[in-house]
Amino acid sequence: MRKFSTRELALAGLVAAVYAVLSLAFQPISFGVYQVRIAEALTVIPFLTAAAIPGLFIGCLLANILGGMGWLDIVIGPLITLFAGILTYYAGRLKRHTLVGACAIAAIALMWIGAIYLLTSFEFTSKSIGGVILSFAGLLPVVFASIGKQKVNPLIKEHFWTIVIVMLILILVSILLLISTDDLFFLVCGSLLLIAAVLSAITLTWILIKGHNQGILLAPFPPVILNAFGVSAYLAGIIGVDYWFCVQMIGIGQLIACYVLGLPILIILKRRKIFG
Repeated sequence: MRKFSTRELALAGLVAAVYAVLSLAFQPISFGVYQVRIAEALTVIPFLTAAAIPGLFIGCLLANILGGMGWLDIVIGPLITLFAGILTYYAGRLKRHTLVGACAIAAIALMWIGAIYLLTSFEFTSKSIGGVILSFAGLLPVVFASIGKQKVNPLIKEHFWTIVIVMLILILVSILLLISTDDLFFLVCGSLLLIAAVLSAITLTWILIKGHNQGILLAPFPPVILNAFGVSAYLAGIIGVDYWFCVQMIGIGQLIACYVLGLPILIILKRRKIFG
């Protein structure tokens, strides 16, 4: 394994410091079952450079030591972050493949389902069913782009920005129709997830019609999945809640942190070639 350069070591230290500071600055929502750890937005950076992996590990370790959730969180939490960082790094090196696209679509589907769950609590009325249909319609262009042939993709490309505007309008209207909860956490997180789902769908649609690698949409996926199932394995016992409920809440928080915040950060860093 190659040694890190001085610049990469400095980057690792910066990532560690920012991760720890963000976790503690937003402590009320960084720990526990109902959490959206803002610092997890940084977990997409290994997609661009391996130097971020040890930085994330150390940052998570420092945050969890000071977070007060106990030794399991101190030991297991950073290890999950380390493993997720490694998987995100290799996601950046995947070649274009059907499985990559399928996983990217799965991430979008998870955000959509999570949003429906939060905004409606799965108690459907005629109004909320209309919202479900509208929100699904807002995601359809990515389906067409996924299966599109020579005639379909150029058509989507030609009218891309019109399609984007229509998708966003459909999602905003569907949010108003779906809302049937008084819980502020559910309301905010559900709305953010639905917006993230359509923005990710827009990104994936553009990638597909341009023929680019879809791996960038997989970058936030490992920390979402590993934290949802891994952190919940010990946190549910510490807090005293049902494991699957904990999986849902941690997973939703991770989707928001990694996709709503992390994915735009990754796209900007990649476009500006900050890490080469």
